[in-house]
Amino acid sequence: MKTDLSFVALHTADYAAARAFFTDVLGFEVTEERPGASAFVPSGGAGLALRTSPVLLPPLGTGVTVYFTVLDVQAYHDQVAGRGATISEPLHDMPFGQTFTVQSPDGHQLGFWQAPA
Repeated sequence: MKTDLSFVALHTADYAAARAFFTDVLGFEVTEERPGASAFVPSGGAGLALRTSPVLLPPLGTGVTVYFTVLDVQAYHDQVAGRGATISEPLHDMPFGQTFTVQSPDGHQLGFWQAPA
C-alpha cells in the first residue's frame, strides 16, 4: 500500500509559547486554528500541526527531526537566529544540500535545508 505523509502534529504543554515561536520566530503562517490547536499547511506539501496537550512529560521531541525545505537557507538561518531561535545544529553542508536545525521551546528538533544549486 502506498501512503503519503499528510501532516505532522507536535504536542505542547504551553500552546501560547509554542504558537508564538512558530509564528514570530520561524515566520510560519497559520492556515487553520481552533482552541488549543493550529495548522501550518503549505500548498502542495505535508503540513504541520501544533496541539496543546497538558499531560506531556519532558523531554519532548527527542529522536525525531522534522525537515522543511527553504529557498535560501542562509538567509532563513540568519533571520531565525536574529529572532532568538536556539540553533541546535549550525548551518553546514550535507550530500543533499545545506541544512541547519533549531529547537522549539518544547525541545522539538526542526531542520531546514536547501538543495544544492
